[in-house]
Order: sequence, then structure tokens, then C-alpha cells
Amino acid sequence: MKNKTFDCVEMKNEIQRTLQGEYKGLVLEERRARMNERILSDPVLGPAYRRSLDRKVREQMKVAEESPEYKTRKEA
Repeated sequence: MKNKTFDCVEMKNEIQRTLQGEYKGLVLEERRARMNERILSDPVLGPAYRRSLDRKVREQMKVAEESPEYKTRKEA
């Protein structure tokens, strides 16, 4: 059995505590605005997030099926 030197759950908890401290005292809309600013200013996430907000891109991301009826090969 390997000896793990990295605890991803502890890392998540630490990040969560940090963010809770940053957002303490802010109302929901202020938190959302700050999160959007942070995402949009990120060099990796920003461009991807901007594309996801583009109406044309959102239309392309829709599921191709017209109805929720799915058939197996035997039924078709």
C-alpha cells in the first residue's frame, strides 16, 4: 500500500474555508459577481466561460434528440 503525501479532501476543505472567508458578509448577488469576475479574469477558464455564455455556442451545446423517447435496437 502506498503512503499518500497528498490529501485531496483536505485540500478541498482548505480552499472552501478560504473562499468562505472571502465571501463572508456578502449577499448572494455580490458573491456571484465576485465569482464571475474571478472566472472571467482567469487565463484558462475565462475564454471557455465567455464562449459558454455566447448564445450561438449554447445553441450548439443542446442535445440533438427532438424528444425524450429513446428506443433500443430491437424496438427500432
